[in-house]
Amino acid sequence: MILNRVSDLTVNEHPLDLVDIPIPEPEANEVLIKISVCGVCHTELDEIEGG
Repeated sequence: MILNRVSDLTVNEHPLDLVDIPIPEPEANEVLIKISVCGVCHTELDEIEGG
């Protein structure tokens, strides 16, 4: 989920968008790391959703 822009939650109750992000190609001297899980602090979700 991505928050694309600052949004007035009284106008837009669902400001998060589900998007597909392309897998980046690593440059020289870079590595690509696959993340299998990620956690988000619930406090941040409350802020985004206006809780």
